[in-house]
Amino acid sequence: MSQPKPILYYDDRSPPVRSCLMLIKLLDIDVELRFVDLFKGEQFQKDFLAINPQHSVPTLVHDDLVLTDSHAILIHLAEKFDEGGSLWPKEYVPRMKVLNLLLFECSFLFRRDSDFMSAIVRQGFAHVDVAHHERKLTEAYGIMEGYLEKSNYMAGEQLTLADFSLVTTLSTVNLMFPLTRFPRLQHWFTAMQQLDAYEANCSGLEKLRQTMEAIGNFQFPSSSSSSSVGEVGP
Repeated sequence: MSQPKPILYYDDRSPPVRSCLMLIKLLDIDVELRFVDLFKGEQFQKDFLAINPQHSVPTLVHDDLVLTDSHAILIHLAEKFDEGGSLWPKEYVPRMKVLNLLLFECSFLFRRDSDFMSAIVRQGFAHVDVAHHERKLTEAYGIMEGYLEKSNYMAGEQLTLADFSLVTTLSTVNLMFPLTRFPRLQHWFTAMQQLDAYEANCSGLEKLRQTMEAIGNFQFPSSSSSSSVGEVGP
């Protein structure tokens, strides 16, 4: 008997959603996608709240398992579908390095990105203290630049879940605050963009750009290049 395929509730304007979509594309996982429009409040519909009272995306339903955090979803999908086992290393120390970067993404980088995007939604861009958010987010850039002093990828010398989690949030922040002062980070970002799986980030990133510019009545400085290169859930 075949196993039921995972169901991913998503809005690809969300950076955490896009990290899951990138991994799904990389591992060629057969997933049923169900769109939840965050900007129309569909996450508060009764049927979705019954699945995820946290009313956030991504949400993954796989058999009897319900996961409501992108990092848990990434780990689950890697454990189930990454036959090589390199994305979520089996060895303890490399695995803890990846976990450390996943927690950095959710507690530091994404939190600061979310604060900035939420301020635009609540206040309108004209009333946002952009300089304050730039200081907070470029501090995160500096930390990531430091991680890359010792390795080519965020958690070591091979591609891991940490890179997927970080790159989608970074691509969102990069719309407003380009990486030009951080050469290692820029090199890593360029390398990530060369992955076939990065295509899963592009459409949602562009949709987020358009949505935020419409809501905030402004234009991101990197708008002209964003299509070649949200908010919303951990």
